[in-house]
Amino acid sequence: MSHVQLLAAWQQQNLEEIKTLIEPEIVAEFVYPDGRVTYGDYNKMIQVFEERFATAQEWNFEIIYKAEREEDAIVIMKITREDDHFNRLEKPSLCLFTFHAIGHTHKLKRAHFEMGLTDN
Repeated sequence: MSHVQLLAAWQQQNLEEIKTLIEPEIVAEFVYPDGRVTYGDYNKMIQVFEERFATAQEWNFEIIYKAEREEDAIVIMKITREDDHFNRLEKPSLCLFTFHAIGHTHKLKRAHFEMGLTDN
């Protein structure tokens, strides 16, 4: 279960553990509701986590699909976050994560975020 360790650290807002679970050569893509696309590397990913972890919140992950390809594990999930009163902080994101096996650990090597989705 390549994604479990990362999601647990994410839910606990444990930035130090997250840093160890992301490959230094990660490639990230962020697609915004207006169609704008930005790309990021390891430093950008850590910056995004730091910004999101600035306030206490509840993270929810809905795993939609999991697959394997040689040493890689691919996970598609919906991510939402809420405040202490269960109010959604922003519209959901749909994410495709690719993890690569390094020894007994799976590290995130690619991340694609489709942000600001409307539930249907």
